[in-house]
This record gives sequence, structure tokens and C-alpha cells, in this order.
Amino acid sequence: MYFEMIENFKEDKCIICHLKNKAMDKFFDDFLYESVNDYSLRDKIRKGGICPRHARKLESFGDVLAHAIIYSDLLRSFKNNHHIEILPRKKKTQGQNICVFCEKEQGFEDTYTRAFSYFFATQSQFKSAFTERGFICQKHLNQVLEKTTSVSVQKELLSILGSKIDKILNHLERIKEKNDYRNIHINYTADEVRAWHMAVEFVAGTQ
Repeated sequence: MYFEMIENFKEDKCIICHLKNKAMDKFFDDFLYESVNDYSLRDKIRKGGICPRHARKLESFGDVLAHAIIYSDLLRSFKNNHHIEILPRKKKTQGQNICVFCEKEQGFEDTYTRAFSYFFATQSQFKSAFTERGFICQKHLNQVLEKTTSVSVQKELLSILGSKIDKILNHLERIKEKNDYRNIHINYTADEVRAWHMAVEFVAGTQ
């Protein structure tokens, strides 16, 4: 995981989002081609359902048979638990089953943010690589900070990221300046366009 992180550092992409999404793609692929007939897993899906985001993601893989199997379960479960003449009772949120894909995604996020926290605090090469060419979104930064016990390490990480954000802000200011009527003829640079996307990446991550 150490080398996986270092090799995948990119200046404009959150490392945790990137690795989490890569792991989720593999999980979806394995699920569709190996686990769709796993009764225990299908039972968890039947009880917890699939959230809208992961339902659409699963749909994008285009496996018609797998969808027929999964959604037959979900639709039959709905019919068995609801009658047309009886209004459904409000579900309790406490202890409620959650989307199995959300659960898996949270597990990947926990694994990668925990690893990032450890490597940043203990490995100078990792810290240098992140400083030079790494990036992390706001959500995953907060998760890393929660797992980092040393206040000085927290401050160092925030300082490094603060410098990266300052560069983004400088480019965003230039974009605004170029929209002044006196500068409207000046085109945006590649760095300025990338800064715009990096700002979105920091605030929203990569879904």
C-alpha cells in the first residue's frame, strides 16, 4: 500500500478518492462476476437496499443478468413487506441496515486514510512525495487528521496543503481578473484551468 500510494500521487487528484474508487471498481467487478449468487451477500442487499449513487454505478457496468437477479430480490422483498391497502410504517434509523456498497466504500476509505496518516507521520520519503506531487480532498483530509494523534504532524500536513491551496487561490484570482472587461481578450492558462478543477476536487472529491 505504501508504494501504491506513492506511485499514484497526482498534483490535482485526491489520493484517497483515487485508490478508493479503484478498489470499488474491482469490488463491483468481482461482485457481478463472482458473488452475485452469494446468498448471504444478496440477503444483505435485500435488507439494506442499494443507495441511488451505487445503484447507478452498478448499472453502468451493464450486466443485465446480474441486475435481473439482484432486482428480482429487491422487488419481491418490497411486495412481501408492503400491501397496497396498508401504509408503510416509518422505518427506524437506528440500527438500520445500510447499502452494502456504502459499507464497503467506507471500509476502503478507513483503510487508506489510516495508512496515509501512518505513512505521513513515519516515512520521510512519503511526506516528500506528497509535498512534491500529492493532493487530498477536504473530506479525506479530515479523516486523516482524525487518525493522526500528533498535533505537530497535523500542523505539518495542514501547512503543506495550505501552500497547495494558496497556489490554487492565486490562479483563481487570475481567472477573475481576466474577466474584467479590460482583460477579456486574455485566455486562461492551462494552470488556471487546472486550478479550477483542483478547487472542485478539494471541496467535493472524486465520486
